[in-house]
Amino acid sequence: MAAASTDGPETDSRDSRPLAWCAERLLVPGNPLTLSRPYAAEALRDPLLALRSVIGEIARVPGEVSDSDVGRRKLGWWRQALTEHLPHPALQALSATGAAAPQVVAELLRLVEAVETTLDAPRFETVAAFDAHARALAGPAARAEARLVEPDAPEQTVAEPLVALTAGAYRVRMVRDLVLDARQQRWLVPLELQAEFQVTRQQVAAGEQSHRTRALLAWMAGQAVTEMTRAEASMAPTAAWRHRHAVLHAGLDARLGRRIVRRPGRAMKQRLPSVGPLAALVLWRHARNLRRRVDRAG
Repeated sequence: MAAASTDGPETDSRDSRPLAWCAERLLVPGNPLTLSRPYAAEALRDPLLALRSVIGEIARVPGEVSDSDVGRRKLGWWRQALTEHLPHPALQALSATGAAAPQVVAELLRLVEAVETTLDAPRFETVAAFDAHARALAGPAARAEARLVEPDAPEQTVAEPLVALTAGAYRVRMVRDLVLDARQQRWLVPLELQAEFQVTRQQVAAGEQSHRTRALLAWMAGQAVTEMTRAEASMAPTAAWRHRHAVLHAGLDARLGRRIVRRPGRAMKQRLPSVGPLAALVLWRHARNLRRRVDRAG
């Protein structure tokens, strides 16, 4: 890869089709994007694919490294790549689809900064501190997509509800992965909740199926879903429909959260997917309800 350091992501330089590279990475069975993307306006489907590819490549860095210094170098490469237009299939797709607007790139740079804070296994004392962490990670991606869909919309009326939705989705996925993360020394449960539920990382890592651990998972997932529901309801019907891809994509995680609330023990035994046999039907019904809200609003 010309002009790139060895700390950058490895890609296949033989692939001259950046968008096809993105599709091969994301549009695969089990990826929620395969279900949500068809609901986006046709002109936005390729830009959204490119944007989600860049977001995914940046977000996956902490999970790919065991040394935080290596992670910082990789994220430094992404910072340089975004500002200096270094060659990478996802970035080339972002440019080719017209999605590399300055506002979008600025949010991606903020995402790099937010992801970098996760390299040293952060700990949180309060639920509020963890919520702020979730918003810091979710915010740049949510605002980037919002700017892609509606470049001139006032941030407080559109992007903020989408940030809350995306932050809630992140929190649901964190609960879904709580056991696996605990076994790998990653532990994001605030001290406040550990004390309230009397649960430790060691207990969760051991897969202890106690009432306390199940209650912790159900509470955290339930709180995330409640806030996601509130955020979606706060959007004007036309705004929710215009940004339906983000709303529907987050809705799959809300569905996952509700499954965890009903049966938290399952989340301790296996990594639950956010898609499944009925996910397509649920998504279709969700989209129909968004459209009906617009029709009722006149």
